[in-house]
Amino acid sequence: MGSDCSPAELFKAVQQIVVDFPKIHFKLFATQTALQSIKLQAGSHIDFCISQDSIEMQDDPLFAFRKKKQSSLILGFKHLKKKLIDAFVTAGNTGAIITASTLTLPLLPGIKRPALLAVLPTEKGRIVIIDVGGSVACKAFHLIQFAQLGVAFQRCQGIEFPKIGLLNIGTESKKGTRELREAYQILQQMDINKEMIFAGNIEGRDIFKGNVDVIVTDGFTGNILLKTTEGVSSFILNKLKGMIPDPSSSFFDIHHYEGAIVCGIERVVVKCHGQTSVEGFYNGIQSAVNLVNQEFIHKIKESL
Repeated sequence: MGSDCSPAELFKAVQQIVVDFPKIHFKLFATQTALQSIKLQAGSHIDFCISQDSIEMQDDPLFAFRKKKQSSLILGFKHLKKKLIDAFVTAGNTGAIITASTLTLPLLPGIKRPALLAVLPTEKGRIVIIDVGGSVACKAFHLIQFAQLGVAFQRCQGIEFPKIGLLNIGTESKKGTRELREAYQILQQMDINKEMIFAGNIEGRDIFKGNVDVIVTDGFTGNILLKTTEGVSSFILNKLKGMIPDPSSSFFDIHHYEGAIVCGIERVVVKCHGQTSVEGFYNGIQSAVNLVNQEFIHKIKESL
């Protein structure tokens, strides 16, 4: 519910994931109206949880959280809080997801606010960008915590010593806002103390070279970066169609993207793109299944 794609369309992803993961039990949160447009023959291991409302993209996040207690999104978070489900996947309102995560679920020890973590391809492998839309404005200590979360995530993926880059308008230490300059100094000191590996400031054009494993930024800048990447990739793909056999395998495609992880909370929440396709929603669900099976929360707590 609440995405730019119809619930009936996204339900196709649920029907497919049920077939591919027969040992997983699923709960689907939707209004009665939405369920009427859904074919209910997906299998016996889906529970349909009827909500009275849904949070839409245009809704104010805090107002919606307070007033729409019986919406599909809030019901999902209530189930997650009570541990009735192991993970929650949604393509809904990002602000409402972050608000619900912060006000409903326990944060990881030492973490002050959650952040959206996205994984993108580079020339040398996959890179983590954190934050991509959770917090519009950040203090230096928030950026440091984002760095710690990004490093912990990459360690869970098998990178023993992840390198951190701070997204900035130049590589010099004095560049950027006061928060960025302060964060630079703290990360540099942590590098000296061998607490983490800090590669310095990274400009946007160097991200996809893959010389670092974690890019740290505030949610405002990170979200613009992510959506600019989507737009440029879409432009290139459209230009390349017909010129090479399969251009999609080499570029970032919104419809293949598995979504972002709400990082910093003691539960698994995957936020799919608001314009996600059936394939993208399927990948988001699969990502959540994998994170649970890999004991992601336990591992990231250990790493922190």
